[in-house]
Amino acid sequence: MSTTNNSKINRENSTTFSDSDYNSAAYNAYRPTYPSRLFSKIYDYHASHSPSFSTALDVATGTGYTAKELSKKFQQVYATDISQVMLSSASRTSNIQYSVSAAEDLSQFQDSTFDLVTVGQALHWFDREKFFKEAWRVLKQSGTLAIWAYSSHVVNGYPVATKKFMKLIVETFGDYWNPGNSKKLTIDNLYRDIVFHDELFRNIIWERYEFDEKAGQMSKNESLLNEEWSVVRLKNYMKTWSAYKNYMSKYQKENQKVEDPIDKLFEELKKEEGWKDDQILKISWLFVLALVEKK
Repeated sequence: MSTTNNSKINRENSTTFSDSDYNSAAYNAYRPTYPSRLFSKIYDYHASHSPSFSTALDVATGTGYTAKELSKKFQQVYATDISQVMLSSASRTSNIQYSVSAAEDLSQFQDSTFDLVTVGQALHWFDREKFFKEAWRVLKQSGTLAIWAYSSHVVNGYPVATKKFMKLIVETFGDYWNPGNSKKLTIDNLYRDIVFHDELFRNIIWERYEFDEKAGQMSKNESLLNEEWSVVRLKNYMKTWSAYKNYMSKYQKENQKVEDPIDKLFEELKKEEGWKDDQILKISWLFVLALVEKK
């Protein structure tokens, strides 16, 4: 999610998911979870050119949700993340092996090891050229690379609230997103600036689920990422954003009193929309999925 430049916040002063005080438990508790429909699309695509479901690698696994899902389908799953803090909250099963590693350096794995490599909500943080070469190297012949990400959220049936959420993301938090999220042409544009090189990959498929601002709703098909959350759950999710952490931290470090912009917005929406904390909202996210086969 993300947006303009981040000139006011530098990498040294920004909150990152690898910070020792980052609340990985809250991230695990309040972030949306990927649906079975997403994994079915990935598996169907992979099965179209490979019969093997032996080994998988989830890169930038975070708290391990994708790794856990992959472990239901693959005999052995490996999962890496640059953050030991995130891995400390990861799901543990007998056929998942976790390790700390940068996405651009998968040297712990031999060539042609994996049937599937996945990256969820993380490619915009990577040096993509280096990562793609490493992913190609560790994939088996005709292996699959699956990449996906989500951006802003839509509250279905509440176009005014949706516009206010997007305004918060762009205007209030615009300068406070961490460097990866602030690359507008990457995640806000649903990875349209990403190119898979023909010498490495083939059979490239893109699926994008976008928001029609004029209609105030998702533009075509139902998104691949949807949740039914209470109002308070949505608020807690928004407070896991790096931009929110950076925004609040900046004023706290300067010993300035600051009104919590998320709390303020939700109080406004309770009055305007009549929301109550336990009211259930239907939420969809702008979403992109890319599937490619190793050449």
